[in-house]
Amino acid sequence: MAKGTQQRVLVFSLEDLVRQGLAGRFRSSSFSRPMVWGPSQIEQLFDSFSRGFPVGQLVVYEAPAPAQDIEIGGTTIHASEDSRAWLLIDGLQRLSTLIGAWRASDDSPYAVCYDLERQRFVAGPARHALMLPVSAAVHPTRLEEWLEGRPFLSEAEKADLRTLSSTLINYSIPVTVMMNLGDDRYELFKRLNQNGASLTKTDIERAQSRPKERPRGLQSIAHSVEAQGFGRLSPEVAASCVVAAGRSGSSQLPPVGAEALYAYESMSVTEQTKAENRARQVLRRVIDYIRQTARIPHLRLLPQPEALVVLVRTFTHCSHTDDPRARELLRRWVWRADGSTQTIETAYTPVAPTAFEEAQRLLASAPLLKAHRYHADLSAINLSSTAGRLNALGMLHAWPVAVANNPMDVPAGFPLEAPQALTPWLDSGADVFSSFVPQGYGQRLSLGCFLLHPPAPSAMLRKGLLELADSDISALHHHLFDVHQIQLLHEGLFLELVEQRERTLQETIGKRVQSFARWGFREGRRPTLSDTRKDLNGPANN
Repeated sequence: MAKGTQQRVLVFSLEDLVRQGLAGRFRSSSFSRPMVWGPSQIEQLFDSFSRGFPVGQLVVYEAPAPAQDIEIGGTTIHASEDSRAWLLIDGLQRLSTLIGAWRASDDSPYAVCYDLERQRFVAGPARHALMLPVSAAVHPTRLEEWLEGRPFLSEAEKADLRTLSSTLINYSIPVTVMMNLGDDRYELFKRLNQNGASLTKTDIERAQSRPKERPRGLQSIAHSVEAQGFGRLSPEVAASCVVAAGRSGSSQLPPVGAEALYAYESMSVTEQTKAENRARQVLRRVIDYIRQTARIPHLRLLPQPEALVVLVRTFTHCSHTDDPRARELLRRWVWRADGSTQTIETAYTPVAPTAFEEAQRLLASAPLLKAHRYHADLSAINLSSTAGRLNALGMLHAWPVAVANNPMDVPAGFPLEAPQALTPWLDSGADVFSSFVPQGYGQRLSLGCFLLHPPAPSAMLRKGLLELADSDISALHHHLFDVHQIQLLHEGLFLELVEQRERTLQETIGKRVQSFARWGFREGRRPTLSDTRKDLNGPANN
């Protein structure tokens, strides 16, 4: 290996991986193979994404690259000169397939569809009305337009497709970044692509006969979190928490996904036992902190899910975690973290000696809001994005109540933020936003058309809203309707209603998010805990 060779592992969602590719971050190496995958390999890749199966890591070599036009996934990209470009050593086939399908037009050779009739992915363009293109599935607005054009689909089928969309967008792939590799990159490429042994039929049958259970230690970690009503941890996230709690000294954020499981399973039995015990204890403190200080009641509502692992690391390895200043700044970071590359990469630097210093460092890595006050993205209508989760947290602050029959069996008028209603609802993986406007309504899709409510037919939601208006009009305020908007609902004037409700949502969500994220206070000055107008708007010079 070349002298001084180093590596780091970053983890990207498919959405962020595509974004990096289209920005010209990835470049082809001189020894990269051309696109050779056939339909079966493409279909298996997307089937693995949808089922949460690992598909391997991408391996890149970080080196300077000139400005150039590159072609990837059928798209020509003008990449600027980059002193830290990523030259692909392994993963060109997967990345090209992914980017191609993500942006494919109807006649693109990279098109991939999900066939509802056959319940499987099919390479090629849509050939009938029940084939959902991946390029539509991974863009929530396009997905909703596709669903609106198929009124014959059941609510259950629509829910399944929205879940599929969220799964594809959020699927994570590790990227190993090699540095100072020199000529060894050719040897590494050869070993990655030539030295593996093909699986025989006997190998596959033997693997299928093995127990599918994860290590009991990880199950106990997941059960301890679920017992607190905070949601269900995947084995991968549980492993990441254990590794984070077990690394004394360096406290580097461990990888996630399959790489986290590998890191966990590489620990000795003694190390695992100690780290699991420590993780269970720290997770109790972390969850109490997230609920009581950050006011986020469930794992699915964390603006950035990886924040849980970062907090486990911080609470394990930093001193003075009860310092009010540290807790205040950590809360701001939790609400600001957006999963950007900058935020993720910052977590790889050593933890500072005190929680306050570490909170300052994390906060400095979070995106800086250009405006002085948070402006909600009302096009985010599910939990697949940071903006969608912030929208849900803002609407939850209005103390919404159930207005119609729903799969959670929450009775009308019962508060949805109550743990006995909210926890089973979120644990089920169901949508958190439900449309109350008529099907096929021509209004552009926005949060103004939705309630924070368990899945229910729009007609039943409208009926429930009107019944509540007659029996307990104050209950409708919990869904951010004022008196005039209730009258518009009575009259069926949905266009005007949605436009007015958008303004109400923007104000309510913006104030709630700003009161916790506090953009404008990132420099580390002693934080204030009051919600004054100055705090909400931020300093004039920031």
